[in-house]
Amino acid sequence: MKTPDPAPPDAPLLEIDGLHTYIPTSAGVVRAVDNVSLSLRRGGALGIVGESGSGKSVLARSVMGLLPPDAVRSGRIGYDGQDLLTAAPARLRELWGTRLAIVFQDPSRSLNPVVRVERQLTEGMRRHLGLGRSQARDRAVQLLAEVGVPDPEKRLSNYPGQMSGGMRQRVMIAVALSCEPELLIADEPTTALDVTIQRQILDLLDHLRSARGMALMLISHDLGVVSGRTEQIAVMYSGRVVEGGPTPTVFAHPQHRYTEALLSATPSLTAARHSRLRVIPGGLPSVYDPPVGCRFAARCAHATEACTASGAGVLGEPSGGHDHSCEHPVSGKALTPNGALSVTQEEGGSSCGR
Repeated sequence: MKTPDPAPPDAPLLEIDGLHTYIPTSAGVVRAVDNVSLSLRRGGALGIVGESGSGKSVLARSVMGLLPPDAVRSGRIGYDGQDLLTAAPARLRELWGTRLAIVFQDPSRSLNPVVRVERQLTEGMRRHLGLGRSQARDRAVQLLAEVGVPDPEKRLSNYPGQMSGGMRQRVMIAVALSCEPELLIADEPTTALDVTIQRQILDLLDHLRSARGMALMLISHDLGVVSGRTEQIAVMYSGRVVEGGPTPTVFAHPQHRYTEALLSATPSLTAARHSRLRVIPGGLPSVYDPPVGCRFAARCAHATEACTASGAGVLGEPSGGHDHSCEHPVSGKALTPNGALSVTQEEGGSSCGR
């Protein structure tokens, strides 16, 4: 089987175009991801944010192909010039782990509780990299040390249950990095950890990305998690991306009313004492029968009839800047024709300071 030619060096490593992911259930078809377009450069860092149920995790699983057998994907997921939706199963098996890897939010569900850490770390290396038992073990020790696991040689004989939550998450990151992937997807990697360990894990991911030249897609419901560790950001709501662009720009000048509401609901150290946090009224619309137009309209104080018209709230083709799909943006500026999201990252793009 001929391997497709790689994309040009300046082309995005990951390019998602018009992705739809629908999942049939007994209650109806869940429209989990609905017309999403994103791109991520080699070595870049992209944050995906939104409240629970917005489609972030399904987007990650769509890229990795980790969906129920009856799930339906359409559109295009381009990875280094090849479409993952049409690639042969054998080709996908070559890519998973070796070039694309994922870290989930709960390591206790990702690591096998009855298999020692050594086997879980070395199995992929022996299969995909052709390493012998001794070589794989040496590399496993090196990886555990790299992700900050103390006494790594001793830890190889541990079962996951003998480790703390933070230590298990570090092991999961080591497993994901074992075959030198070009893209790491971190899906809520710190949700189950306390604040101190969260910072350590996020700092670790940031360091590994810089040291390895690896692209990172960081998914979180917490805006603070992505604010200082990503170059670009995409805000998701009800299966759609509603705003995106350089992280510092989106945080400083949000345009979509949902992004503004999310930022207003985030605690701040500079806020007056006893000040009330803003609450977003209502809840997400039905995933089975979402409303026509902007899906945030029912919860938005600025919504008008234009927001509920057919075609409203939908992004077109990427335009290359800070884009949104709001009919009544925060700045008051009108949308440009075919206004769209672009999270295409340029070399040397700025990163929001910590």
